Amino acid sequence: MDKIEGLVKVLTAILSVSDKQGLVEFAKVLESFGVEMLATGGTHSELVKGAVRVKSLQDDLKLPTSVSGRVKTLHAPLHAGILAKGTEGDLRELKEMGVKPVDMVVCNFYPFREALARAPEDVELVESIDIGGPTMVRAASKNFQRVAVVPSPKLYPQVLEELRRNSGGTTLSFRRKLALQAFSMTSAYDASIFNGLGRGEEAFPERFVLSAVKLQEAKYGENPDRKAVIYAVEGCRTMGEWKQLAGDSLSFNNFLDVGSSYRILEGLEGVAAVATVKHGQVSGFAFAPNVSEAYRLAHACDPEADYGGTVVTNREVDAAAAGLIGKNEGVEDASVYTEIVLAPGYTGEALEILKSKQKKPIRLIQATARPDFPYDLKVVEGAILVQDVVDYRRKLDPAGVTVPTRRRPEGAEMAKLLSAWEVVRKVQSNGIVIADGSFEGGELVRFWTLGVASFRKRNGAVRIALENAGERAKGAVCASDGFFPFRDSVDLLGAAGVTSVIQPGGSVRDVESVRAADERKMAMVMTHVRAFKH
Repeated sequence: MDKIEGLVKVLTAILSVSDKQGLVEFAKVLESFGVEMLATGGTHSELVKGAVRVKSLQDDLKLPTSVSGRVKTLHAPLHAGILAKGTEGDLRELKEMGVKPVDMVVCNFYPFREALARAPEDVELVESIDIGGPTMVRAASKNFQRVAVVPSPKLYPQVLEELRRNSGGTTLSFRRKLALQAFSMTSAYDASIFNGLGRGEEAFPERFVLSAVKLQEAKYGENPDRKAVIYAVEGCRTMGEWKQLAGDSLSFNNFLDVGSSYRILEGLEGVAAVATVKHGQVSGFAFAPNVSEAYRLAHACDPEADYGGTVVTNREVDAAAAGLIGKNEGVEDASVYTEIVLAPGYTGEALEILKSKQKKPIRLIQATARPDFPYDLKVVEGAILVQDVVDYRRKLDPAGVTVPTRRRPEGAEMAKLLSAWEVVRKVQSNGIVIADGSFEGGELVRFWTLGVASFRKRNGAVRIALENAGERAKGAVCASDGFFPFRDSVDLLGAAGVTSVIQPGGSVRDVESVRAADERKMAMVMTHVRAFKH
């Protein structure tokens, strides 16, 4: 070892891998540098089959395999060769043991996550926990002053480049980088075991363990003066698996927009629904017999707010809908400019239409699967606030609501109130939704928002929503995600012609709000369920 440059010539390497992708090609380059390779069972067989000169680790070091194959590499001679420093004393001790110093460990682990997805029974899961591999990797990582650790096939190109650059050797700075990669992988592996075996045990265990892998570096964060990276939580489905079909790559803000839009339509799978979203806030929502009509109704709620926004739908986008979404040349509507469309699919014709629109192409995202990460996280000043994820598929039970006013909403009016409640649950608090709909054949077939708002105080949100709705508020309904602390909000709604309101109730002044509704012949429904969203 050259102590000045920190360069170590790789003379002996241990290879023991579960993922054999690129193994033979990698080993042949090691062979060209004169590296003596020792490999465990399956890895040894693969290399022999690939015509690579390799020795059996067990035979060369006389390591017995015991307890039904569970112990293969957990032996002192092997770990002495990995952990020995480059000192004269350590090297002399290795020579007395008949063990060569190990300069490189190439090792990756049993695929525990795959086993978890395949069969969550404890017996198979436990047998899929790798012990020897992580132990070797941790030992090599600890001894990065002398040993290079290669814990993933993804690192093979970098390692080979390093060897070629240094005539078969590795530098200290490079070995340190490899060690950090390895420790991140052993940590992630342990996290997957903890979370996998712990499924169904405690919803909120004493220790919250999270592992995430880098998806991409963002151009910058929310603003140009901030750095940002996008990670995907390991061990679950995430939005990182969705497909981008067109447009520029997603920025930090784009990921925020897409992620905050997806669940707005959850629980509305029975209808063709569309939401228009700006900065994570619902600006319009509608459902109708088809996507194009739903989009038209949703966009009409607050057209100016949709400029540069996101359109999300729960149905395949067809040509009719694609013709409406985004800026159309020659159409005088300054509000129509779309950054992102999020949908479960697109027809071929719709893709061609959307790809050809706008100077800055629309980012088209296909949401291929519902993310299943079970927690809602908020990180505040180094503290992680954790709660379970709202399942919007669980709707309000109409049997649990009460009507304290003299007038009861029936039929179409009650249906519109219940639909408005499902929308306001997705609006940032304090949330207010003014909405209307059309009833045909005893069924609410169309529903659309007229004003959506959130504000620091509830009567402020009511004013904003009513201002947006304008004259359209006459005959409409209202939903509030929290109770009315004073009667002023009900008075404002009644004066604008809103006929009924749905709200949680629970204020000490509920009686005043009910009196205000009665005075204006409005109906009021209390859900007894709060729907804050911060």
